[in-house]
Amino acid sequence: MLKERLRWGDPMAHLVKKKYPEPVLPNLGENEKMKESGFVIPQDIPNHSWLKRGLDAAPNRYGIRPGRHWDGVDRSNGFEKDMFKRTNEKQARDREAYLWSVFDM
Repeated sequence: MLKERLRWGDPMAHLVKKKYPEPVLPNLGENEKMKESGFVIPQDIPNHSWLKRGLDAAPNRYGIRPGRHWDGVDRSNGFEKDMFKRTNEKQARDREAYLWSVFDM
């Protein structure tokens, strides 16, 4: 029963199909008291997001695409960029070694 309850501010609520449809909760973030308190949960994709700008985000090792909870900015220490660079260099070196090995055939 508790798993099927609809909670305010749940970002994944629109993906769950309910057996018994419940009324949609009102957006309480529009309330003046909520705005004054500073507790506002954004419900839309920000304008600076990769999705709105139409660009591809930098790749990451998990293949996570930016959305409304992550803007796609790489705030890491550079490990993933170096990892992708090493992987691509190794693939290029292996491909070149293969082409050299079958050159005479």
